[in-house]
Amino acid sequence: MKILQCFEKASLPITTDEERRKLLHFAVVGGGPTGIEFAAELHDLVRDDLRDTYPDLAGFVKITVYDVAPKVLPMFDQKLAQYAMDTFKRERIAVKTEHHLTRIRPDDDCAGCLKLKFQEYGDEEVGAGIVVWSTGLMQNPLIHKLGSTVVEQLSATGEAITGATMQLQNDEKTGGLVTDAHLRVMTVPRTPEKPDSEKQQKTPSILPDVYSIGDCAVVAGQRYPATAQVASQQATYLAKRLNKGDLATRPFRFRNWGVMTYLGNWRAIHQSGADELTGRAAWFLWRTAYLTKSMSIRNKIMVPVYWFMSWLFGRDISRF
Repeated sequence: MKILQCFEKASLPITTDEERRKLLHFAVVGGGPTGIEFAAELHDLVRDDLRDTYPDLAGFVKITVYDVAPKVLPMFDQKLAQYAMDTFKRERIAVKTEHHLTRIRPDDDCAGCLKLKFQEYGDEEVGAGIVVWSTGLMQNPLIHKLGSTVVEQLSATGEAITGATMQLQNDEKTGGLVTDAHLRVMTVPRTPEKPDSEKQQKTPSILPDVYSIGDCAVVAGQRYPATAQVASQQATYLAKRLNKGDLATRPFRFRNWGVMTYLGNWRAIHQSGADELTGRAAWFLWRTAYLTKSMSIRNKIMVPVYWFMSWLFGRDISRF
């Protein structure tokens, strides 16, 4: 709806060309799979549908992806990431790496527009009609609160140890709860702060019957990608092991099915331990993967039908 509002306002005769450039500049902050896929889908929408509805505005549309890293899609190897950047360049989607966004504010000269300030541009600001934020997120406040909570330390029999306290162990980098290989939450003894020279290594212990999975968990000694397949596999593992009662003897093992990203115009990239795919083959695999994750037979039938109707007749933008 917001995208159509930008096009509708830009099509008004009282709107100046400068305001049209601002309204139809779509800035995506974050060069991960989410940001890249959004930019690709937006480009497809503009090229396949909105360009026919607003032919006079096609020259004002601009899509820009900003990222602080030297390259986009850091989870892919350099070859695939470069393929994505080359594809975007052909489609005239700008990719600006090593750009640090410091502020976003409303544009006083263009109602509904925004101003972006980047560290690399000094006092110069960039106008945009829509800014999509797809960078990393902060840790859940509940996890931060739990990590700072102090509780009594329990003995092997479950009785409180007088004068002994403990707290949940947090990962220093992400702030997530540290777990063992069986996804059991770890605790560390809480001791008064001492100078670095007097600090001793804290020995973690398991908190009984408390488990953590997904983005709020960090398995000790592992760095799993922050993707849905990790959380899904952890949930499946935990449910099976708890039902069978053998969790203590069978640790969690992550099976990496690979990562994939849509690049627009029926092209994608896919990377796994077994192979690498680009172009239409990767796009077909990308669509198939999403289809197989549909939760019901009805959806698995209707989703391809809707895909075919969109391809044949175009998107019904009046329903946005």
